[in-house]
Amino acid sequence: PYPAHALSASGVGALSSDAHMRVRTPFRCSPHPCEYEIAFVSDVEGDLDYFNRWVAGSRCVAYTGSDEAALTLTHARAYFVYGGDVPDHGRGSEQLLRLLVGLKRAFPRRVALLVGNRDLNKLRLTSECAPSDLARPHWSIPAPHWDPSAPTLSQHLEQVAAARGGGAQARRLRSWRRRQRRRR
Repeated sequence: PYPAHALSASGVGALSSDAHMRVRTPFRCSPHPCEYEIAFVSDVEGDLDYFNRWVAGSRCVAYTGSDEAALTLTHARAYFVYGGDVPDHGRGSEQLLRLLVGLKRAFPRRVALLVGNRDLNKLRLTSECAPSDLARPHWSIPAPHWDPSAPTLSQHLEQVAAARGGGAQARRLRSWRRRQRRRR
């Protein structure tokens, strides 16, 4: 499923069909070139069954026991890179996050966890659901800075109220918002 092409600092190495790479570094650790095996996977998006199949075929990453509660690197030359997008609609998002963070904690210098767009979207929740943000009046919350065409929260609520046939509700919301602004 992955294209095979050369990739390494010394020009030696190839990405194989199971997304592992043998890299020969240009420096020497012994009379023989050092070999590192790098495993890479990305965009699992909460699909734990897919990730379990990937781990079963990996030469670098394995579960520590039969209960699949923790991951480990299989040998001293194994490295692992996760390319982002851990959570999404898949049922295993939380478990996958725990597995990857546990592996990173166990092997901080040999595991790299990259952040994808789906990961960043979830990180927003920690700030947007903070008590200080939740205490703000909805009309004071600006539109998302990354999408200039997106409505503010207040505009969105008005649109939802109008779409539900709540013309009166939308008018009450606008009236309430005007009263709140005058109180400031």
